[in-house]
Amino acid sequence: MLQYSLVDILLGKDVHKTLSNSFAVKSIIKNNLANMLTATRMVVAVAMLVLYFSNAKNWLWRCLALFVFGCLTDVVDGTVARLTNSVSDVGKLLDPICDKSMQVSMALILTLGGYVYKWVFITLAIKELTMLVGASVFFKKKIIVSSNWVGKISTVWFSFAAGLAIFELKPYCDWAFVVSVILAITAMVQYGIKYIKVLKNS
Repeated sequence: MLQYSLVDILLGKDVHKTLSNSFAVKSIIKNNLANMLTATRMVVAVAMLVLYFSNAKNWLWRCLALFVFGCLTDVVDGTVARLTNSVSDVGKLLDPICDKSMQVSMALILTLGGYVYKWVFITLAIKELTMLVGASVFFKKKIIVSSNWVGKISTVWFSFAAGLAIFELKPYCDWAFVVSVILAITAMVQYGIKYIKVLKNS
């Protein structure tokens, strides 16, 4: 014999099921909203490359708009995670990967477009590849490599330098990129020291 709750009787079985599904969907969205915002930066990274290599009209300004949008999600996602109590290891791992994907994508198209010196892209690409390999090694040891404040400042400086480069404000953009690269390398060294110690103590 089927058992019905009071809510089932009052609302009807189908209505109750629909409401339950609705609450479940809302719960899933709430718990994953921060990670969804973070993941949009990976989409932005790919979209900028598509715009450049397809030689789309006004590709530079459209890439800038996408990059600014991506930066805004970087500001918001951490706050959303804390407000919804959905801070997770996945988010901590995903955040720097998406940040750097977007950053390297912008560095590449600016380099190919003649707005940035090649050494900037090459240095950042090698640094990020090294970080990715290191993070993979630590991840296998169940150690999550999350962003640190120097890495975040490096990203801010890169964004500032990219804006200066797009508006062709030389030599200011060149010096800004120098600062960004120095901060990026400093962050990598800090990551290495911190997580090697964690690995030794684990």
